Amino acid sequence: MTLSFTVAIPTYNGASRLSELLDNLLAQITPDNFVWQVIVVDNNSTDNTADVIKDYQSRWQGERSLVYAFEDQQGAAFARQKAMQLAQSELVGFLDDDVVPSSDRGAVA
Repeated sequence: MTLSFTVAIPTYNGASRLSELLDNLLAQITPDNFVWQVIVVDNNSTDNTADVIKDYQSRWQGERSLVYAFEDQQGAAFARQKAMQLAQSELVGFLDDDVVPSSDRGAVA
């Protein structure tokens, strides 16, 4: 049985914070039956958040995907709603853009 999970990350002007978070997500060790995606919702940023995500998309591969979404209505609730609309799994977890998950503790959850 395959387990599908979405990590949703709302961000506003998070370009300087996202690299460490995404690097650690890329380093996650996951079981073979674990398929996951990461959705970064840009909540109307004025920095280069979109460029940071596009750069990471070129390195993202395997049983996971990195999705960039733009939400022009500012506010965390609007960004979270956008992520829920795009999620391709029943299970969704949210991370703030200043949270840095451990890269060596196994599966994302």
